[in-house]
Order: sequence, then C-alpha cells, then structure tokens
Amino acid sequence: MLVFEDFTEHDKSFFEIKIKIWKRETDLFIHFQKQVDKNIFLKDFLAIIQEEINWIESNKSKFEEILLEENILELVEDIATSAPLLECSSEECYLMSDDSIIYFPITEDDLYNSLYIEALTINFDKNNKSNFEIFLSCNPDYLQENSFILSMDENKNIVFNGFLND
Repeated sequence: MLVFEDFTEHDKSFFEIKIKIWKRETDLFIHFQKQVDKNIFLKDFLAIIQEEINWIESNKSKFEEILLEENILELVEDIATSAPLLECSSEECYLMSDDSIIYFPITEDDLYNSLYIEALTINFDKNNKSNFEIFLSCNPDYLQENSFILSMDENKNIVFNGFLND
C-alpha cells in the first residue's frame, strides 16, 4: 500500500518511491504537469495510483500479449546471440552481461518468466489524466542491459514503444 510519507520529492516536479510489483522491487516515478501544490495533488491521487498499480500487478499477461504481437522473441534471440558463445555439452548457450548462461532456443515461457518492471513512470497531464511508461527488463538478461518500453493510457490501452538501448 502506498503511503505518502514514503515518497521522495525531487525538484518539486516529481515524486519517487520503491514498490514491489511482479515479485520485484521497482522504481515508481510520478510526474505532475499541472501547476498545483504537488504534495496535495499526490495525496489526492494516492488511491487512484494504487488502483492502477494493482491493475498492472494483476495483468502481466496483457503486457506479454503485446510483446507477442510484436514478435519480440526473435529480437530477444538476436540480442542474446550477440553475447559470447560458450561451449556447452550439446546445447547452444551464451554468456549474458549479468554472467548468466542461457540456452537456445529461448521459449516464450522463458521470456515471459524473465520479465520484470525495471521502472514505472506515471505522468499526469494538465487535465489530470494519467499515462504510464513501463520499462521492462529480463532476468536472465536476454536484453543485454537494455529494456522494452511500453505505455499505457488511463483506459488501459497498452502500446509497445520500442527498445531502449542503455
């Protein structure tokens, strides 16, 4: 449960907190565009923000579906094969940047089980409508320290926005 006092305010333009989502600790950033007292605004919107986080927590499969529609598995395999090839017994395997060893082929289940939210940003526009940016990473690090970027509007429409090279 989000508690106002647990937030850190930065430059009077956004707030930050660590939350647990999809079984991992994640950075949550909240940005406000409207020129109001951000502290009061955050307090007023805490219940709505919590509700949105709960929805994301309960609907990981919807994010997976979007990635499947974008044929992400092929991209993931291309990135993973850029890592050093290891000599494994009878399987093709690679050493990832996080020192994990992955075996080929990577299955959809392997990919989906590896996904976690690296960071989550909620942007409130001047009309107090929210838009989410979700940065997905993998463990093991199939993406070689990179992330997928997805967005979600207040109607829960999820869009794949590409790949972020760190």
